[in-house]
Formats: sequence, C-alpha cells, structure tokens
Amino acid sequence: MPREFVEIDPKDLQFNPFELIGDDWMLVTAGNDSAFNTMTASWGGLGVLWDRPVATCFIRPQRYTKEFVDRSDDFTLSFFGEERRDALKVCGSTSGRDTDKVLDAGLFPMQVDGSMAFEEAQLVIVCHKLYAQQLDKACFTAPEVYGENYPDDDLHTLYVGSVEHMYLAADMFDDEGDEGCGCGHDHGHGDGCCHGHGHDHGEGCCHGHGHDHGEGCCHHDHE
Repeated sequence: MPREFVEIDPKDLQFNPFELIGDDWMLVTAGNDSAFNTMTASWGGLGVLWDRPVATCFIRPQRYTKEFVDRSDDFTLSFFGEERRDALKVCGSTSGRDTDKVLDAGLFPMQVDGSMAFEEAQLVIVCHKLYAQQLDKACFTAPEVYGENYPDDDLHTLYVGSVEHMYLAADMFDDEGDEGCGCGHDHGHGDGCCHGHGHDHGEGCCHGHGHDHGEGCCHHDHE
C-alpha cells in the first residue's frame, strides 16, 4: 500500500539540519507527473527569511535537474532513512538525461501538491520558489573556498523557496501521536535527529569515497 503522510507545522519538527542535509542527504525534485527529475544534494539549509520559513538549495549549471527547477514554480526536498542510502547514491551518480535513475534507484514517485516526491521518503518539504541567483566569484570573501569548490568555474545557482507544506510519513509518529524527527534512526540518551549511524571522516556521499575539503554529493555527480 502507498505510504501515508501527515502534514505538520515546520515548527513542530525536531531535527538537526546539519546532519539531516549534510550527512543524510536529500533529493531535490522538480517537475510534474509528466516530466520531472531529481538529484541528490548535501548542501542547503532551512531557516527563516523574509518573515517566512524557507529552504535553500544549490545546483550547478550542468545538472539536468536545474532545467526542471528553473521552469517550475515549486520544488520538493525529500529525506530518507539510512535504508535508502544506495538509492540516494544512484540518484547522485547517474543523470536523468541518460537513464531512468528513479527506476534504477527503486523509488516510487508520487505527486504532492502538483510537484513530485517519493513514497519511500520519511519527510517531504514542498517549496515555492522565491529567488534564484547564480553565485558570483567576486563576492567570495574567502578565495580558498572558491578555489576548493569551483576549479571549473561552474558556480551553483542558489534557490530560495518558501516552505509551503511539510509532510511526515504517518509511520514516523509514535503511539502517542508525536512526530519523530524524520530521519529513521533510534535516538537514545538525548541524541538529536539523525544520529545513530557512523560517517567515517568525511566519507563521500555518492561514490563511496571521500571528497577532499568536505565536498558533498551533488558536486561531482550527475543529476
């Protein structure tokens, strides 16, 4: 049976965004049930801007997903448990131009508020695009950051989206109806969201090898 989701208030969700995004990764998806694409990402953020809850993500110009985000009003961020790590690796290391990577990853797409996400997700955030701008080399105040991350000058575009809806899988709620953190890990001794699985000293997220300077999965792979 399809997984059921419950809409929640963003303020009610408890998680560590540094681990939820940076360690557990997410899928950035745009398009509709006729045509869409998705990419694995480990750079982004969640917070408050312009008096509203927002999510940010960063996409390089060569990524196929960027074409869909650019022509869509909305995009989604999908977060998964550790059991879907291999699926995220597939979505971060193959291109939707060349293959049906969603099928290869064993994921089932679902329509959410006119956008696309995945039934296997534990947490889905639906974002309305507010702002998009390519990063500017001249604006880097730490030149070494540019040198470490943009040897090919393929600067990301920054996207800011307002959080319109946030859905947590119904099975993430405990018996008393309280929502879990959305990461699928057991937490003991006061651990926050997304603890409980080890990452070895900057382990890379898409190919199983480490990336120097902590580079995330969306920077050397194909989306």
